[in-house]
Amino acid sequence: MHAWLAFLAGVLVVVGAILIYSASVGIAYYGIAIQIEAALAIALLVIAAISTWLFYAGVMAQYKMVKTGKEALIGSKGVTTTDLKPKGEVRVLGEFWQAKIQDGEIAAGAPVQVVGMEGMFLIVKPAAESKSLTLPSAE
Repeated sequence: MHAWLAFLAGVLVVVGAILIYSASVGIAYYGIAIQIEAALAIALLVIAAISTWLFYAGVMAQYKMVKTGKEALIGSKGVTTTDLKPKGEVRVLGEFWQAKIQDGEIAAGAPVQVVGMEGMFLIVKPAAESKSLTLPSAE
């Protein structure tokens, strides 16, 4: 599909350029008025620009990261809503999930990171706390 869009854009640009050149020189094809040739050339170039944009958008869509499913969950961070001893509930990406921790226990409200999935259970570990920069007060 993308190759056809690129081909179409190339052909339209070439035909549009030929029509613009012939209209500027004063050559009329098949008895068509020069003003109509110029308008047709502009329409073809606009269609070529749209085809080029669609081609670009299609190619870029192939390189986007997955935003759903198991691939999106693994590596994401969340917070525990109940104590994990070793099973409990966590909230990840705005959804509540049943989860279990690999080792130890985690209290409710603690940050966690998803490391895997077993069926419908998320396997989590305690998330590394990100240290935020705090500025000294101006007292």
